[in-house]
Amino acid sequence: MTNTIPPPPPSLLWYGASFFSKALSDLGWNTTIKRQYQPAAVSWRELFADLPAPPDVLVVADYSGPPPLLDPHTCPCLTVFYSVDAHIHSWHPLYAQAFDLCLVSLRDHLPRFSGSHLDSSRVLWSPPFAQDTLHPAPKDQIWDALFVGKVDADLTPRRHSALQALKQDLPSLEVRQGSFPELFPQAKVVLNFCDLDDLNFRVFEALACGTALLSPRIGHGQDDLFRHGEDFWLYDQSPDGSDVTDLFHQLRRLLEDDALRVRLARSGQVKVNAGHRASHRAATFTNWLREHDWSDLIARRQRIAMDVHRDTLRPLFLHLSEALPEDHDLRTRYYQASARQPLNTPESRGK
Repeated sequence: MTNTIPPPPPSLLWYGASFFSKALSDLGWNTTIKRQYQPAAVSWRELFADLPAPPDVLVVADYSGPPPLLDPHTCPCLTVFYSVDAHIHSWHPLYAQAFDLCLVSLRDHLPRFSGSHLDSSRVLWSPPFAQDTLHPAPKDQIWDALFVGKVDADLTPRRHSALQALKQDLPSLEVRQGSFPELFPQAKVVLNFCDLDDLNFRVFEALACGTALLSPRIGHGQDDLFRHGEDFWLYDQSPDGSDVTDLFHQLRRLLEDDALRVRLARSGQVKVNAGHRASHRAATFTNWLREHDWSDLIARRQRIAMDVHRDTLRPLFLHLSEALPEDHDLRTRYYQASARQPLNTPESRGK
């Protein structure tokens, strides 16, 4: 009998915010996670320097900072860009053109990511989710309504305006910052606000906590994931947040019906557990990657590396280098990257 040695699991380097990366190892990935918290601008060679070998896949995940990888167009492995806050970072669709594949959290923004170097077949909607470890214990519901998160007149003006107005109608409104798994279960109703009409993680996290959720009507596939009156309750959010008439009306409706709140909380939690945990997003991501020929994608990108650099990275990096203060650490790095010739091209070899 001939003993066969199974092939090693594919290796994946995840760079940026962690999102569902920790769930990948259970699906057969040999995963290395490099969390990034501060603004960065590095080459793939710097990222791979401490690895035993280049990974099979590199994921660059949104970390609410500027473009962190300077040379995705020349990377030797499969590259994936993961956009979460495209409603804040307008450069995401341009930057994504330099990658082989792309995940997009906000469904209504998917058309923006189809461009000259990245077609729609290589862009996948990957909605927010709740972590698999999020299972808080039930607690006494001591607050009628609760909002947990940042409230700032400059950074979140719509939210700030709405909460101020709502507080006048509902003095018992509780506004906190802190651990939502600790706080959400203590409320009869958890409130959600979307300053920029984005489908945020709070929707999934509140439902995972088994709490009745009151959230604004928005797009991005929210109505395909959950149902109003079955999994959560919706209200019409005013353009500037100052008109809370419908918000207050819907909140009173929930507070007056204990059975409805219990039914919403149970159904929403069941739906999150069934399809909207980190492990579900990791499985969808893994299956999607299997549908593609990695070698073909890498070869295609490397063939057009100069075009990708000229059309996407160069203008983006030049803009960043000019916009950053003169003493900013990344200013020079972006400027140098904007002028750099891709490696292994006829033009670069001839110089």
